[in-house]
This record gives sequence, C-alpha cells and structure tokens, in this order.
Amino acid sequence: MNPEVYEGREGWLFLQGGSNKLGTLYDRKSTRLPDTKLHRWKQLIEYRARKLEALGIQYVHVHVPEKQTVYDNKFREPPIVDWRLSPARRLGEMMQESSHRNVWLDLTEPLRAMRDAEQLYLKTDTHWSAAGCFCAYRLICARIGIAPDLSLLDARKYLDFGAYMDLGSKLEPPVAEVFRFYDFLQNARRSHANPIAQYLETMPDKPVMHVGSHVGYRNDAPSAARKRIMIFGDSYSSQRGDALTGMLAETASEVEFIWSSNLDWAYIRRIRPDVVIYELAERFLTVVPKDRLSLRWILARRGLRAKWLARRGRRRMQRAEINTPAPPADS
Repeated sequence: MNPEVYEGREGWLFLQGGSNKLGTLYDRKSTRLPDTKLHRWKQLIEYRARKLEALGIQYVHVHVPEKQTVYDNKFREPPIVDWRLSPARRLGEMMQESSHRNVWLDLTEPLRAMRDAEQLYLKTDTHWSAAGCFCAYRLICARIGIAPDLSLLDARKYLDFGAYMDLGSKLEPPVAEVFRFYDFLQNARRSHANPIAQYLETMPDKPVMHVGSHVGYRNDAPSAARKRIMIFGDSYSSQRGDALTGMLAETASEVEFIWSSNLDWAYIRRIRPDVVIYELAERFLTVVPKDRLSLRWILARRGLRAKWLARRGRRRMQRAEINTPAPPADS
C-alpha cells in the first residue's frame, strides 16, 4: 500500500500526499492552506479583475476541483476528507462577498451534479476525463458569450488508450486504465510553439520544465467565434489538442495557452486579448502567485536548454521507432 494513494470503492484512486500534501488541505486551519491564505487569493483575483477591466479585457478565474471534491461518494468509510471544506469551495464562498464575484466560475457544483451521469475523472489519475473537461468548456463558453461545439465528443478523432497512469503506477502491482484520448483539433491549426512547448512534445519520461510553455492556435472556420482568448493554466488545459485548450481552439478564432500560474502583464498588454482565462488545479492553491511571469525572460534563460532537450527527445523517439519490430506480413 502506498501512503500517497487512497484506494476507494470500485477501483477509484485518490491522491493523499504529494508535494502539496493534498489530504491536509480540506481544513480551514490547515498550516498549508488556511483561510488567511485563501483571502490573499481573493485579493489577487480582485486586483487582476480591476486591472484587466481597465484594459477592456474580460477575466474568467477557474479552479479545477480535485477528484475527492467531486467523487466523495467513492470513499470507503470513514471519508478521507470533507468535500465541503475543499480549497476552491472555501475561496468561492469568499468571492461571493466580492464586488468582482462575476469573474469567478465555479466548477465544483456542476461537476458534482453530473458525476453519476458521466465519468468525469480518470479512476487511476488525478486528471479529469474528456467528459469532465467538456463540462468546464461549456461553462466557460457560456461565461464568455460564445456557442460551444456540442459535437466535440462525438465528431473528433479519438483513441481508446490503455496505460499506467500516475496513481495506478504507484500501487504494487500497478493498475492500468483504459480511457479515451481525443484530438479535438480539426479546424484549428497551431500557429506558434516556443522551444519549451516543443521540448514537452518529445514526451520525455520526466519533464524537467513546464512553466513558460507557450502555444498559439488559429481557426479560420466560419463557425469560429471572433474572439482572442489567452489561457494561463496547467495540464488540465494542456498545450496539446486533447483538453481544454484544444476545445476552445476549435471554438474561437485565436487561442493561446501559457503554462503558468502567474500572469505576464507585459505580454497581456501587448497582445490585448478579448478574454483572459486563468485555470489552476485546486491543490496548487497552496502558493499565491506574484504575477511576475516574463515569457521573454524565461525563453532567454531556458530556451537553448529546451531546444537541446527537444532534439535529444526526438532522437530517442526515432531510435524507438527504428527498433520497433515490424508486424508480420499477411500470409
């Protein structure tokens, strides 16, 4: 038994530990995430909202609930946490008292309402499934005033993929899971990918950098909403076409994704998007950002290393393809 993984009912696995000590965050007096720290988040959200409003930019602030916040019905007795004390729910309650509460987009209640109709998270990983992501996508589209593409889960390419995911791989023996892996990109094309993004796409076993990955998509289809959207987020949005970024790229004319919990104000002022979407997993609320991101500085510092790592990763992938035996010829 791995102390970082809680084994619930029906094969559902939940992260208990990790670097953010997730199991300790469902407590108003938590040393890692007390209400006083969430109040600092509230102040940050209000500051961002005021600043973006002055620039004529809509702001949408989203926290992706942890799996135990949504699927507490899969716990064995006694429950490991009280979902009502989840960090995002507590912060959401604070935001209801704010004059900028309109920038807050709650995902907890909608996901809990749908949890029995759809499998919204992977059983053996912390991430949401395509169905869970699609729920968030529809809510975001409604908030920013564009029509969602309701056919995304039916009309896009997918692969039923089996793998040992993060939580399942921690068990002994490891537990695999089959899930549907989508490529939502059909009308959208990628117009930009910086060296950090290219490095991540070489699929190394343990990436040494994520922050500062930056991709852009353009969509010239007549159905695409004439919106320029900038996402600051993490792996729940993803730089690839398989999650929230890909869904929005198929829906709006211009979408950028920047992997960061901090905003780059200089870049925002230069690009002037119509909408800034901030997405962050609930467990990362333990660190309050200072919004001092500089994409230019990160590339100056990490760009050459990212290019070198990307080349090395591509060579590894090519060697793997060469060494893969060919399938037997038809008899």
